[in-house]
Amino acid sequence: MNEIVKQRIRAFSLLGAYMRDAMQDPGFRQVSRKAQGGNVFFLPAYVDRAVRVWGEALTEENLGLWLEPYRFADLGSHKTVALVMAGNIPLVGFHDYLCALLCGMDVQVKLSSKDAHLLPFLHAKLLELVSGEEMQEGMPVGGRLEFPAVGCIPSVAFTKDTVHGFDAIIATGSGNTFRYFEYYFGRYPHLLRRNRSSCAVLDGTESEDDLAGLADDALSYFGLGCRNVSKLFVPEGYDFASFMRALLPLSSFSASLAAYKDNYDYHKAVYLVDRLEFLDNGSALLLPSAGLASPMSVLYYEYYQDRESLERRLSLMEGGLQCVAGKGRVPFGTVQSPGLADYADGVDTLAFLLGLGG
Repeated sequence: MNEIVKQRIRAFSLLGAYMRDAMQDPGFRQVSRKAQGGNVFFLPAYVDRAVRVWGEALTEENLGLWLEPYRFADLGSHKTVALVMAGNIPLVGFHDYLCALLCGMDVQVKLSSKDAHLLPFLHAKLLELVSGEEMQEGMPVGGRLEFPAVGCIPSVAFTKDTVHGFDAIIATGSGNTFRYFEYYFGRYPHLLRRNRSSCAVLDGTESEDDLAGLADDALSYFGLGCRNVSKLFVPEGYDFASFMRALLPLSSFSASLAAYKDNYDYHKAVYLVDRLEFLDNGSALLLPSAGLASPMSVLYYEYYQDRESLERRLSLMEGGLQCVAGKGRVPFGTVQSPGLADYADGVDTLAFLLGLGG
């Protein structure tokens, strides 16, 4: 591993230490309030959680172990990568940003209007930690917020408008925007991502702690992340009573937000009118469905007869799955705490960027 990569590891480990206690900083708390003003689902508790999860990942040891297998060449300013970010949960595009800067690429970030404040602030903090000088703002240039290269950290520009003048692109969006991405960005080296969902497999022997973890997997961030569990596979005759009780603390918390409660009321009314059978704990609904991506406040479930048939079912859904929680799979309660090597859609972002060459 060359020296400049080691410098970047040290820089991001300093940022990680800051992020673990970011909410203690009045400046970050102010930015958090701005973030919630732009996205009603960005409650301070969830912004704090997202920032702390990344802070806990960004240690010198974790970064070094993650990067050790890769062969780095310093790409410097020879390549520019554009990152089109989603805004469904706080800092959802942070991993792409991290990968690009560790590879030494200049970066253009198209921010989601739903998450436009957190990452520019944290990037300014990174540069401050590297330089030892306060740098709270970049330079506004034609609707862009531009930060020049500082030390080992390449230049980064943030915009809510179009990106241009890049060599490769990583873009994340919905099924509809994916078709747009393919049309406009298909001629560039690219990683294009569409919506995915996650599911959980239960066998009926789960402990109370397992079920509490699963409730968090389902309802943290209001269930809006692609890693949030939206579908349960359960054995025939499964008794949902314990799980419905496990859901209650977090579903009640979620229902304190009017936007979530409106979804719950709407879907419950629709299911009642349509005379569908569903389970209800007063703030979350369970509905039998062959679907994968459930609406907010709703979890789908499906029975399986045996493991062999379940594995066949999961293999058919593989293209739409981000992760699968369960025993021997992603542990319950950890789906929203991915490791540095847990790449979106299972595609190695670092390998893609390093493969672009100098």
